[in-house]
Amino acid sequence: MKRPKIKLSVKNSRKLKAAGGVGLIAIGIPLIPLPVPIGWAVTLTGVAVLTNNSDRAKRGVEKLVAKYPSVPRKFRTARQKAAELNPFSKRSS
Repeated sequence: MKRPKIKLSVKNSRKLKAAGGVGLIAIGIPLIPLPVPIGWAVTLTGVAVLTNNSDRAKRGVEKLVAKYPSVPRKFRTARQKAAELNPFSKRSS
């Protein structure tokens, strides 16, 4: 039995993605002090999800990258990974 596909409007889709990004950040920040670096990975993935969907978040990250030039390599890697794992993409699997 096939599951019915849920059609979301672009506006609702963006809101859902933004909520997911904020949720990942909210989960990741308390995990940062743990000895395993999972907190940073979760937080950076949340930031990457937000920047893929929000111009305002993208501008904020660009300002931080300009202020701290050593960060872009790690952020670009996390953003590329998040783009590859995007469950909302239009690609058919």
